Amino acid sequence: MKINLVLAPEQPVSELLTLQSAQPQNVFYLGKISQLAGTNLLIIDAQNVVAKFARPIGFESRAVIGQFKGNVIHQIAFQAKDNNDELIAKLLTGNAIMAQNDNGKSEYMIWSFWSTHDELARFLASEIYQQMHALMKNAYTTTYQHVTDQSQLSLATKMRDFDKEWWG
Repeated sequence: MKINLVLAPEQPVSELLTLQSAQPQNVFYLGKISQLAGTNLLIIDAQNVVAKFARPIGFESRAVIGQFKGNVIHQIAFQAKDNNDELIAKLLTGNAIMAQNDNGKSEYMIWSFWSTHDELARFLASEIYQQMHALMKNAYTTTYQHVTDQSQLSLATKMRDFDKEWWG
């Protein structure tokens, strides 16, 4: 399965939402939940959509678990040595996909899909996640909301980094 990530797509929001509406199982418009707010586009097995973008980053799936459903998408970029990628893939739970960068190097991404922030928080506190993380080198995480409406991108929306009520 071919996966592409488009960082900061240049197309208008309305065009990106239309692409997502036309292929909801393959195109995910992602809004960062952080002070570094911005958007990315995750495209799963839809080369006709990928062709519309100038700089997609290509990946090949290595493990697919469940379905790609949920309003909260957690992304982990990491490197792996030896057979750690295989061990990490065995630890995947829920609705997730692990993919390797097309360049053939030991660079990987995991996208996991969650219904709520609480579900994601429980996973991040779990022993399974701690085991996965220990096998990763230079892990970098980003959490997104699944953007389904232009109003979700408003600058008036409170950023999660500084929302003490949300983080507890």
